[in-house]
Amino acid sequence: MRTLVLSLLAALAVGGIALAQSPAPSTAPAPASSPGPTTSAVAKPVVVVHIKNFAFVPDTVNIDAGQTVRWVEDDDTPHTVTASDKSFDSGNLNKKDAWTYAFSKPGTYAYICAYHPYMKGKVVVK
Repeated sequence: MRTLVLSLLAALAVGGIALAQSPAPSTAPAPASSPGPTTSAVAKPVVVVHIKNFAFVPDTVNIDAGQTVRWVEDDDTPHTVTASDKSFDSGNLNKKDAWTYAFSKPGTYAYICAYHPYMKGKVVVK
């Protein structure tokens, strides 16, 4: 037992010496980085359209090319987000489901709910 205690004390003493010899953290300010071109682009926010009370709310959104629209299904009844020209289709959306689509080209994109064609919406991309 005495050997174990002496070994532990010796290890602590050696560790203490090693800690005492390590350099203190620097308090000098970090060197200033040189200004250069920035390549990061700020992402545009996702536009949200709610599907509620058998309507798209809002029924028209205006976005920039490359921006994304997110549809959130708030009704108890299933719905879809289906382009009038069939260029995109969410498939079946149940309550609390969401679907996103990125619009890369300018234009006006009309859409409906395939189950309820009187539900109409439009995305205008600049």
